[in-house]
Amino acid sequence: MKEKEIRFSDIINALQLKRNLILISVLVGLFLGFIQFLGSPNEYISTTTLLPVIEQSGKLPGGLGSLAGLAGIQLNENSGSTIPPNLYPDVVNSTPFGLYLIKQEFYFKELDQHVLLEDYFVNYQERTLFEKIKRLPSGIIGLFKSGDTPKTSAVDTAEVRWDSRKLAPKENSALSQIRSRVSAEVDMAMGLVTVQVKMQNPEVAARLTELTYNYLSEYIMDYKASADKRNLLFIQERLDEAKLTYEEAQLNLANFRDRNFNLSSSSSQVRVEQLQNEVSIHFNVYNGLAQEVEQAKIRVQRASPVFNVLEPPYVPLKESSPKLVLNLVVFGFLAAALSICYVLIVKPVELDQ
Repeated sequence: MKEKEIRFSDIINALQLKRNLILISVLVGLFLGFIQFLGSPNEYISTTTLLPVIEQSGKLPGGLGSLAGLAGIQLNENSGSTIPPNLYPDVVNSTPFGLYLIKQEFYFKELDQHVLLEDYFVNYQERTLFEKIKRLPSGIIGLFKSGDTPKTSAVDTAEVRWDSRKLAPKENSALSQIRSRVSAEVDMAMGLVTVQVKMQNPEVAARLTELTYNYLSEYIMDYKASADKRNLLFIQERLDEAKLTYEEAQLNLANFRDRNFNLSSSSSQVRVEQLQNEVSIHFNVYNGLAQEVEQAKIRVQRASPVFNVLEPPYVPLKESSPKLVLNLVVFGFLAAALSICYVLIVKPVELDQ
């Protein structure tokens, strides 16, 4: 049996025959888009733009690296260890950061009270119409469940949370909200970090942006401090080794002089010069390491800024969503696409040849 060839004109004719169905579908899609717009709460976006302060790893002062190399000691010259900027989004998306935010208390003007962000997400946050419809079956089922549920003491909850790392359902729900609403993006070409927060309350959105910036700054500073402490410990160990080597060189020189009262021979004078040179070299290494230890102690105590704020967070004055035109375009396009697929694939029209 010869297969029938489908021409482009056949497709156009099929769509023309079912144009009323397609038109009605588009009108229904536009209506649903308008309903979705009316049933969606206003969302506000607050952003801040940051420029990371990149510290260049400096070399050890006074030729210390070369002197240490002569003595067979390898020093770690990278004292400015920090987190790569491309890992900032992972820090913001981490569970500890999410737990830190949801345990903060904010004042919600629409509620006229201070509420933990965790409680707000679970109990007070306004939902879209489609979300309400989606949650309706679980709400109906919940009416038939017993209201007597075993309560866990605060001590038990803490033990479960931190010992076994098991989060409560309420915390998991709030964490999913945080991860969808708080984000950090890095522009590696420009070297900029943008923190963005989307909330239904503009004041809370701005405050969350500020808290995200503070958390990220403190996290990086703590990481740098720990790296500086490790570097200090490493240099201190090298200093102790250099001190023993220096004292050993001094003892060798003193013993040689004690054994050789008459140093008139050339070989004895050459040996004394060799031992004195060794003492001088080891002293220079020891002295340089002592200076580096003092500088490392200063770096541990010093809290240097990790960001320059190019654009501070402001309270947004205008909502970012929902957008009526965008809703209508999306729902209208989807309705048109589904109706066309229905006409051409599910219920194809047989055209007269």
